[in-house]
Amino acid sequence: MARKQQEEWISSTQAAEILTARSGHIISSDYVRQLGRNGKLTTWQVDLRTKLYLKSDVEAYTVKPRGDGSVRQAARSKKVG
Repeated sequence: MARKQQEEWISSTQAAEILTARSGHIISSDYVRQLGRNGKLTTWQVDLRTKLYLKSDVEAYTVKPRGDGSVRQAARSKKVG
């Protein structure tokens, strides 16, 4: 447990602020929790309701930009029916 106390742990809200600043678009705390559940970020379950995220993992993670929807729109427009 000493290792967890030496490292810097942050809340999902703080992690979302860091990811938002780095990515250039809004990242929600819900998305941060999803990243933690999927194993993309190291988490620490403090109690039944509280989970913290390793700050170095959050800073190292890059959120890729999503598409603009043009591919799906092109696929839909080809259908004639």
